Amino acid sequence: MPYSKTFVCFANSRKTSGRCVAGKESIQGQPAGWIRPVSSRPTHEISLDERRYQNGRDPDLLHVVSVQYLSSQPLPHQPENHLIDDGYYWSQQGTLDFQNIDAWLDTPTTLWDPGYSGYAFTNNRVPDTVVATASLYLIRVPLLTLVVGAKSTDYPKRIVRGEFTHGRWPYSLAVTDPQVEAAYLAQPDGRYTLHAPLLCVSLGDAFQGFFYKLIAAVLYDERF
Repeated sequence: MPYSKTFVCFANSRKTSGRCVAGKESIQGQPAGWIRPVSSRPTHEISLDERRYQNGRDPDLLHVVSVQYLSSQPLPHQPENHLIDDGYYWSQQGTLDFQNIDAWLDTPTTLWDPGYSGYAFTNNRVPDTVVATASLYLIRVPLLTLVVGAKSTDYPKRIVRGEFTHGRWPYSLAVTDPQVEAAYLAQPDGRYTLHAPLLCVSLGDAFQGFFYKLIAAVLYDERF
């Protein structure tokens, strides 16, 4: 039977031809488990038409969003997935105050299995045989360095990557937060720092034998 769930949006991230939207379920205003609305496409992204509100707006970070679903569709690396009913508009039920976000944070020891790096990043992937108990975390880091420049000498297109430390492990991950990407790609190549931001980190779909870790959203005071 179709059903609805309400969640606080912690990611509206660039993915293929659409977005990966995700957040934590809100039950009577209290945080519950993660939820990722997905489409029936092979890569599961949500189109603008599928995710918009009746007034045409796109869900933003910290919006409290109600969505209609057809079924739970967990994957071995993404147990939080739920297939949307695309016949319904999404509905904003409110907004979480950024000052009240601490209750919604996660405290994982590591971000999946460190030790696998590729494509000029650090600890940014795991083998696609991994079975994950969670593919999303909302964490606070002491410092985030946003690096703007070419992905590598073999790939000159400019990207934004985020460098940070979590626990004792360094990470360098691709940033897929559209607002942050746009803001920093408009700047000269270089290194830019944010102090004590929150990151929504996500384990993406398989590519050439690996699942890649992404910074799906960067949340900080000035943004809200």
